[in-house]
Amino acid sequence: MNQIPDVLYADQDLTTWLVVGASRGIGLEFVRQLLMRGERIIATVREPWASHASALWGQAGSDHGKCQMYICDILSEDSIIKFVAQISAIPNLKIDYVIINAGVLRYPNRSTEMSFDEFAFHLHTNAIGPIITAQKLLQTNIPVGTIVFMSSDSGSQGNFREMEDGFAAYAASKAALNMAVRHMAAELKRKDDDTIILALHPGEVQTDMANINVAWPVHGMITPEESVVKMLHVIQSKGIQHSGTFWTWEDKPYVW
Repeated sequence: MNQIPDVLYADQDLTTWLVVGASRGIGLEFVRQLLMRGERIIATVREPWASHASALWGQAGSDHGKCQMYICDILSEDSIIKFVAQISAIPNLKIDYVIINAGVLRYPNRSTEMSFDEFAFHLHTNAIGPIITAQKLLQTNIPVGTIVFMSSDSGSQGNFREMEDGFAAYAASKAALNMAVRHMAAELKRKDDDTIILALHPGEVQTDMANINVAWPVHGMITPEESVVKMLHVIQSKGIQHSGTFWTWEDKPYVW
């Protein structure tokens, strides 16, 4: 899928972003805005959903070689390993920012009703896949500056959202992601690894995943464009002293 010649990357001073889960919604908006900024981008989609990625192909095809496209299915360890091996072969690659955006919400998913497979699917997609993707990247020789995990206020244990009926599997998977993120940051600090690890709540964003009918009022809905504009500021404002912290799109620290 990567058919862009390396000569197009002669400017090694470009900031390089990896967006995992870029076919639509927030991930696609990250790609769109980063292309407008002239950044270098590596973007992934899951193979089963590649047919849904036409907007991303369109963006990549008109960007004069600043976006490379890959398949990475975060539900498959083999797919993750294959993808990481592919980008590890890129000469002199450094990745300044990794955005792990892949995620799922199947509504409703109540603890009193959900199936074993449904719970497992949320955990694999929202927690296990993202963490293993970051792990495999960190095990390469690619210098990585910051890894950002797309979390949610639903995953906060300190601010439990009792009104969110039907969000048990989703919330539990995001809470699991949050705890693994904190451990990853602590482990890297013990190794004197300066890679910055962050969790982000993107806000109540109007995406396909959020297009559900719920029984409680949802306030403050924002567009993917507004969310990503603000998240880019948050991401680039954090240093190693912030590793292992949880932020909102409004640059406010959020309780784990």
